[in-house]
Amino acid sequence: MTDKKDNRPLTYRIAGWHGFCFAGVFLLYGGVTIILDILDRNYDNLTQPIMFAILGLILISVVFAYKEGKRWGWYGLVIINCLIVVGCLFGMRHYENIILFVLSVVALYTLFASPTKDYLFGHR
Repeated sequence: MTDKKDNRPLTYRIAGWHGFCFAGVFLLYGGVTIILDILDRNYDNLTQPIMFAILGLILISVVFAYKEGKRWGWYGLVIINCLIVVGCLFGMRHYENIILFVLSVVALYTLFASPTKDYLFGHR
């Protein structure tokens, strides 16, 4: 077997895994809520879980584009994390928003780090 060495920078990999975890939470929440609502025969409020599942699919496509080295994936992750930071600033009194704020700021730092930008965009 060949041992493939991953030559991607650590900051690049951290931002990618953060995106996968964030998209996975949306997919998991939407999927489980849809299944539980169907099992409970509660068909009245399926719009919100379906929207969470669709948003999770969109987020996972952006993360896969980022992991494949496409520039629009990087821009998508930057926009998503900026929206999260702005949204969390409005609800800072809840500890969940503070945790999400810190994680998104760390993800933005890794996205804007020099090794990540050099890997994606090359030296300028």
